[in-house]
Amino acid sequence: MARKRLRPTIESLTESLGRLGLSPRSVDLEALRAHLELPEFGAAVEDERVALAVREMSAARAFIETGIPVLKRAVPRLRSTVAKDDGIIWSLRVAIPLLDAGRMDLRVDAAPEREAAEILAGMAGRNDPTHRLDALRAALTEAEVEIVGALRKPVDRLRGQILADLREVGADAAAYLEHMDRSLRSRPFRLGPRLARSLLDALAPVRQRAKAVAREGSRLRRLRDQVGFGAYIEKFGAARRLNRRILFHMGPTNSGKTYAALQALTDAPTGAYLAPLRLLALENYEALRERGLRAGMVTGEEILGAIDPTHTARTIETADLTRPIDVAVIDEIQMLADPDRGWAWTNALFGVPARTVIVCGSDDALSYVRRAAEAADESLEVIAFERKSPLLLQDEAVPLETVEPGDAVVAFSRRAVHENREILVARGHRVATIYGALSPEVRRAEAARFRSGEANVLVTTDAVGMGLNLGPLKRIVFSAVRKWDGTGERALTNSEIRQIAGRAGRYGHHEVGYVAATEPTAIEPIRLALSGAPTAPAADTRFFVRPDLTAIRSVAEEMQTNSLTEVMTHFARATFYAGSPFQPSALEEILEVARTIDRARLPIEERFVFSVCPINRRDEIAMGMLERWSQARAIGATVPALRASLAGELDYQERTVKLASAYLWLARRFPETFDDAEAIRQMRGRANDAIEQHLRETATRKAERRTRRVVEARN
Repeated sequence: MARKRLRPTIESLTESLGRLGLSPRSVDLEALRAHLELPEFGAAVEDERVALAVREMSAARAFIETGIPVLKRAVPRLRSTVAKDDGIIWSLRVAIPLLDAGRMDLRVDAAPEREAAEILAGMAGRNDPTHRLDALRAALTEAEVEIVGALRKPVDRLRGQILADLREVGADAAAYLEHMDRSLRSRPFRLGPRLARSLLDALAPVRQRAKAVAREGSRLRRLRDQVGFGAYIEKFGAARRLNRRILFHMGPTNSGKTYAALQALTDAPTGAYLAPLRLLALENYEALRERGLRAGMVTGEEILGAIDPTHTARTIETADLTRPIDVAVIDEIQMLADPDRGWAWTNALFGVPARTVIVCGSDDALSYVRRAAEAADESLEVIAFERKSPLLLQDEAVPLETVEPGDAVVAFSRRAVHENREILVARGHRVATIYGALSPEVRRAEAARFRSGEANVLVTTDAVGMGLNLGPLKRIVFSAVRKWDGTGERALTNSEIRQIAGRAGRYGHHEVGYVAATEPTAIEPIRLALSGAPTAPAADTRFFVRPDLTAIRSVAEEMQTNSLTEVMTHFARATFYAGSPFQPSALEEILEVARTIDRARLPIEERFVFSVCPINRRDEIAMGMLERWSQARAIGATVPALRASLAGELDYQERTVKLASAYLWLARRFPETFDDAEAIRQMRGRANDAIEQHLRETATRKAERRTRRVVEARN
C-alpha cells in the first residue's frame, strides 16, 4: 500500500491564521512553525496555540525593537542575539584584567544563571526593560564573581606567560602589548566546561604572533613604512579618526543579510554601497533613487546621478577612502580571498571612512574580518542570518534532457555553457544565457528574459552566484563540480557550491529551493557542501594588497629608476616579508603588463595606471592594443574610437565590449588622450545589442539545423 503523503505544516498554519482573522502575509510562517516547535510536515495545528504564539512573537518583536536597546544601556555587560523565531539568546560579558595596568582584558561570555534568565524572560514578556532591574544587576554581579573565581588558576597561569613574554621581548614590549590588546579586545571566549583547559592553547598562537611583531627589526619596519604598508592601517587616516563600528552580516545566499544592510544604508543620512560588480552597483543605485534619496553611481568607467549625492553606489575598486560618511555596506566580503581583486576588499575593509561599516558575506570570511578588526582596534559585532527558504538536494541525477522550466543549468566554461544551451534549445526550451565574458548590460538583459518568462530555462556559469535578480529560479542543476581557475582544474569549494546553489528558491517566489546534478558522481560533493561542511582552510590566509601611487613613487625614488617592472619586483621582495599579514595581488600578471608598458616613455605613475587597466591580460590582441594606447599617450597623440564590425562572431563582439570598457576606464584617467568616449559608448551599445541578438537567435538556428539533419538521416 502506498504511504500517505504528509501535508506541509505551513499550509495548516496558513488556514489557522485565516480562521483567526489574521493575514498570513503579516506573519513569518517559518518562524511561527519554529516557535511552536512543529515538524515541517504532518503537524496538527490548534487555533488557540497559534493565537497565543502570534501574541508572544508580537510581544517579543516589540521588546527587540524598543526594550533591548534600553536594557543594554542600563546593563552594558549584557549581550543579545535574536533567533529566527524572535527568541532572544542572552549572554553576560565578563572582562578579566590580565595586567595591573588595566590593559589586555580577557573577555568571557556566559549564559545567565536561572534567576537572571527568569528576570530577562519577564522583561521580554512585559516589554518592560525596567522590570526587576536592580535584582538583575545583583544576579549578574554574583555570576561575574563566580566566573572570575572559576577561571582564577588558568588566568593566573596566562598572566605569568605574558609577563615572561614581556621579559623576553625587552625593549619591544610596547609592540607586544599593543598587538595582544587588539587581539583580545575582539576575541571573546564562550564559558564552558573545557574553557579553562583550552584557554592557554587558544591564545598560544596569539602570543607567538605578538612576539614576532615585537621582534621585527627596525630596518624592516622603516622599509615597510617607506613603501606604504609598514603603517598600512594608519595610512587610512580618515577611517582611523572615526573609531569605526564593524557589523558582519554573516549568512548564506537568500538569507536577507544584504537587504538588512541596505535598509540601514537607506536610513542613514549619508552612505555608500560597495559592489563586487558594475551590475550590482547599477541595480542598487536605481534602488536608492527609487527610495527618494539623492543618489549617485561611480564605476571605473562612468559617473551617474546627482552631482553631490548623499548616497553612492560604487564598484568596490572605486571606493572613496577620504570622505567620511555614516554607513558603508561592503558586499560579498569573502572576495577578500580572491587573488586578482581581493586587494579592493582589503582597502575597503581597512580604509572606508564610515562610522558604521556593514560587511555582508559568508562565514568563510569571518577570520579575515575578525583579524582586520583586531588590527585596526575596532569593535566587531557578528550578526548571523539564516536562509529564509530551505534547500533540498535531489538524490537522483537530472540529465540535461529532463531539465524543466524554472531551472538554471550551471557549467564552468564558456564552451560548456554554449553546449548545454544548444542541447536545451533542441529539447524545445527557450533559453537565457549568462557567463562571465558577457557585459553587465547583456547579463542583465538575459536575466530579465528569464524573470519575465520569455526564456524558461537559464544556462550559466558561476557568474550566477552574485549580483543577479533571477526571480522565479526554482532549481539549480550542476552540470559539473570542477572548474578551471586560471592555473589548473580543481574541485569547487564547499563555499562556492553553497553560493551557487543558494540562488535556487528565491524567498517570495518559492517556499523551497531545489538543487540537482546531471551526473550521479556530483551528488555527494554537493550534499557535503549543503550540509554546512566548512571549506578547507586556505593554505595562505594573508590579506591581498596592491601598491598605491604613493608607494610606487617612494620605491622609484629610493631605487632611482623609472622602470615599473623593477619597482614592482622590489616592492614584492621588500614588502611581503616572512610573517607579513599581506601578500601581493595578481603580481605576476601586473609584472607581465609592466614589462609591456615600460616600452612607452611615460612617468612611472602613468605606467602604473596603464598596468592596472581592466583588460584581458591573456588576450594577445587586447595586450597589443594596450601597448599602442600607452605609446600614443607617451607621444602626446589622441586615441580615436575603435572601429568594429557588427557582423563579427560572438567572441569578436565580446572582445569589442571589453576593449571599449577599457577605453572608457582610461578616458576617466586621461580624458585629453582618450577623447572619443561618447563614440565608444555608442559602439559598445551596438556590440551589446549584437551579442544579445546572437544569444536570442543562434541557438535556435543551430537546433533547427540539427533537427533537419536528423530528419534527413532518417529519410
